[in-house]
Amino acid sequence: MVNLLKCPVCGKPLTEVEYDKALGLWKDKQEHIKHLEAEQKKLKEQERLNRKKLEAERRRIREQEKAYKQQAKEQAKEFKRQQAKLLRDSKRILTEQAKKSTQQLKDQRTQLQKSFNQKLKSEIKKGVEQGVEEQKREFKKQQADLKKTKNKMSQLENSLKVSAKKYEQANEEIKKLKDQIEKGITPQIEGLLEESKLLAKLKELFPNDRFEHPGKGGDIIQVVMDHSKEVGKIVYECKKVKSFNKNHVEQAKEARRLRQADFAVLVTNAFPSKKQYYFVEKTVFVISPVSLEPITYTLRESLVRMAILKMTNEAKQKAVQRVYDYLSSAEYNNKMNDVANQLIDLAKDLKLEIKSHKDRWGKRYTIYSRLYSDVGLIDFKLKGLVQNKLDEKVKLLPPPKKDFVEIEELGH
Repeated sequence: MVNLLKCPVCGKPLTEVEYDKALGLWKDKQEHIKHLEAEQKKLKEQERLNRKKLEAERRRIREQEKAYKQQAKEQAKEFKRQQAKLLRDSKRILTEQAKKSTQQLKDQRTQLQKSFNQKLKSEIKKGVEQGVEEQKREFKKQQADLKKTKNKMSQLENSLKVSAKKYEQANEEIKKLKDQIEKGITPQIEGLLEESKLLAKLKELFPNDRFEHPGKGGDIIQVVMDHSKEVGKIVYECKKVKSFNKNHVEQAKEARRLRQADFAVLVTNAFPSKKQYYFVEKTVFVISPVSLEPITYTLRESLVRMAILKMTNEAKQKAVQRVYDYLSSAEYNNKMNDVANQLIDLAKDLKLEIKSHKDRWGKRYTIYSRLYSDVGLIDFKLKGLVQNKLDEKVKLLPPPKKDFVEIEELGH
């Protein structure tokens, strides 16, 4: 009798031969199931590793973003420090110049007044001490005294001419300062609108960088160097014109493209209405010469920082765009205009100081003129005393009338 066995899968009665076949299939199925479970486990492990890598990458990106924000904050802080330093230096220079000018004028006034007082006292003393009788007995001596008086008058006249010349020179300086104040720009700063002078100034500010200037009418390329390695380019265009022209912005933009520069700067003296000293248009920084140093310093430092961080080209382009966004913001624009306006206010204060000096000079001129007239009157009276005692044949000729030195700048 054949022994009946049950199927290990479905429980159906099987013969021994059928059972052996079913058992082989069941083992294969179990092996396949184990294989599938192992594969599923590997996939889960791989998924876990992928999630871990993704989280690590997210943390790295967050840390990098945090570093960028900190860097921007530090750059803004450094710029504020530079602004404050520039303002302090400007105030110090103007104060020192004012003190020096005031002291020179004070010393000159003291010396001239002292000289006039001494001469006046000397002449009066001679007129009082020497009587008419003594003049008769010592006629020859009186002639010598008169000659000395003439010499003194000549010396006084020469001294006044020298003083007048100094006043003329001072007034020339005043005129120049007036023109500068009306323009809101000094000759040194105005000169930066010329390519050669701008190039010299940039070399002075950044001696370690390399500069290229194709020639007259060409733009200036600043190759920013960090430890003898090129890290970026800035291209400059100069325009000294009567009115603002948008084509100049397009020229600077095109120069940036042709030179493959990171930044383009247009230095000009003309600005559109409602804008002055600084603004950004079409990725071009349009600045007054007054804003040259802080702007170029900020642009150069941003390129150096990017190089230190070893950014890829794509990351560098994004960072450059961030610099454009920050420097073209209303906050930065207002800060730059505030600095420029403060410099203009200081120049206006200087103009008031110049006017005050001119008023004092006018008062001094009036005193000198009166002293000149008084000395002439003393000379005339002394000669009158002598001539009244002389014979008609030897009467002295009256001295020629000489007007006091005129100074047109003071209105005299």
